[in-house]
Amino acid sequence: MKQYSKKLFSLVVLCGTASSMLLHARDNDNNNHGNRVVPFLQWRSQGRDMARKLYGTTAYAVYQGDMDGTYGTFNATIQYDQNFRHNQITECLFGPAVINNFSNNGNTNSCDDSCNNDVIMISGLNAADLPGTTTRGPRELMAENFLLPRDFRSVISFSPRVQDVVFDLNLYVGFDRWVNGLYFRLYGPVVWNKASLRAKETVLEEGTEGYTQGYFDPNTEVPRDALFNGALEFFGGCPFLADYTDASVSVQPLRFAKFSNCNLTNTTNNCDDECNSSSRHKTGFAELRGEFGYNYIAEKYRFLINLQAAAPTGTKVKAEYLFPAQVGNGHHWELGVGLGGAWRMWCNEDMERSFNFIVEADITHLFNAKQQRTFDLKCKPLSRYMLAERLVSNTDNPADDRILQSDVQFDTAEDAAAQYAPVANFSTRDVKVSIGVQGDLVAMFNYTCRGFSWDLGYNFWAMSSSKIKISCDDDCDTACGIVPFPVNTWALKGDASIAGYNPANAPAGGVVIGLAATESEATIFTGTNAAAGQTAALANPNVDGATPATFNNAATPPVAQPLFVFNDATPVVSVAINTSVDPVFISIDDLDVAGAEQRGLSHKVFTHFSYTWTNHDKWVPYVGAGFSAEFGSHSGSGDDCNTTTIECDNCPSALSCALSKWAVEVKGGVSFH
Repeated sequence: MKQYSKKLFSLVVLCGTASSMLLHARDNDNNNHGNRVVPFLQWRSQGRDMARKLYGTTAYAVYQGDMDGTYGTFNATIQYDQNFRHNQITECLFGPAVINNFSNNGNTNSCDDSCNNDVIMISGLNAADLPGTTTRGPRELMAENFLLPRDFRSVISFSPRVQDVVFDLNLYVGFDRWVNGLYFRLYGPVVWNKASLRAKETVLEEGTEGYTQGYFDPNTEVPRDALFNGALEFFGGCPFLADYTDASVSVQPLRFAKFSNCNLTNTTNNCDDECNSSSRHKTGFAELRGEFGYNYIAEKYRFLINLQAAAPTGTKVKAEYLFPAQVGNGHHWELGVGLGGAWRMWCNEDMERSFNFIVEADITHLFNAKQQRTFDLKCKPLSRYMLAERLVSNTDNPADDRILQSDVQFDTAEDAAAQYAPVANFSTRDVKVSIGVQGDLVAMFNYTCRGFSWDLGYNFWAMSSSKIKISCDDDCDTACGIVPFPVNTWALKGDASIAGYNPANAPAGGVVIGLAATESEATIFTGTNAAAGQTAALANPNVDGATPATFNNAATPPVAQPLFVFNDATPVVSVAINTSVDPVFISIDDLDVAGAEQRGLSHKVFTHFSYTWTNHDKWVPYVGAGFSAEFGSHSGSGDDCNTTTIECDNCPSALSCALSKWAVEVKGGVSFH
């Protein structure tokens, strides 16, 4: 009994050592990250599954101590798995925008059962208040970012689904002919993966308000019928103002981090067939994994150590979609070690029945992999979907068309220079990503009775925080739309007016001058002018460095003239408009690289029943089936951080996100000796 206690103690120490090496992957897992989002959700590779590697084989096929020659086994596992706990994925991807248990609150517009879930809400700054409310909610995304009417309101619900069909191949060879306990294993799965957020939008208020002249287009108003009819048209990357001939600006469609399809109801817009599917699937070989190890085998116990590596054969990470299908580990090379052991706790005299405890842990480092990632701006979750304005040098304009407060301004010349773009279009970068340590630990019981075997166990998986470094601009993948980062070009528009008017510049009957108004403090939820009220907001009271805007008229000598606010089609000459001194541009240093880093952790329970035809001599077949349930961790919402902005100094950078999945599998193979 004393010897058994020592052996059990050794196994416990082994488990504890492996677990302690993974603790830093779990640090602060219970901290609140309600305002954090992950621009890309890296989940556990389909090829990293210690439980699938072990169950159904430990009784007869692997780690045998009574062999005097080469022996081994080859098996194949067919597995289907699917995620549950859909709301955790929504919260990881949309964080502070998620409204829990939303209901229609008596709104007269139709709203099906999908609205009574965790949703995000889109509303214009002029949207009517919902019944029972007094103002726009702080978690409602500003519809003006998405080219929607100013009084628009809708909700988007999500039911994320991830599905895998896995065909796993595993070869184990024991080299006892040369060294007792020496072995080699080669394995990896062919995977079909399908992923979709299953976004569904319910429009509560279609809205009637377009944009007055000077707010969006410097030369004309933009009517309601030229705008999108739903936010999913924007999030699907559909073109805007494609057939609106009066527009003197161009708007880049969303090119990255898309999460919907483009089934347009707005007949003035068009979208090609490429974006007519919100579900995506990939097929590939996840990773080719190999390990070379040694077992010290005694009568009733054994200890194992191995060296292992994985070659990246799965899909590369691209940034076109927010929730893409993924096969493999993100295209990382892996190198690590494995530790393990087993204890035969009981067996009968003829050795036909036994009860065993098995523990094994793999710990690997994931080396740098080149990926594409879309980043938010620091302290601004989801800002990748905000609208940015392009400012150009005013030296190309005649002297009497220049704003005096800045050497840049929004272009009014009705050419390609007058542009807007979602931040994602230039915050998407080529990066290098590494993961310090990934651990996979299994502890399971095995009961064997003649040819029958039953495995019951627990699997712990953890991934430490990823480390992301932006690659040099020379490495940009121009074929995928990623170009060197534009310097002193783009600035957040927020709810700023981009042009002012002066009626005294005869004989033209008035002049329109582009401003340099920027809102670096705007968020995806609101602009900085919104608090001033609808009419006062047009004068840009709270833009960066708000200063009354002036320009030189055509007189000789030129005289500085004030600029005023547009109001519908009539200028309000009595209300001066502000510009920014100095305008604040978006720089590459504003990208929230640290905030895009992610950790992962999950707990899985599994069981597997198998039968081995032990009466065969050299070729021994076996077959079995099992079930598992994996529970991924997620840092919950809370009050440690502000709800819609990030207190950067107080919140941990890496958000913990992992999929929760159930799986069924069938495993069969043949052993040889």
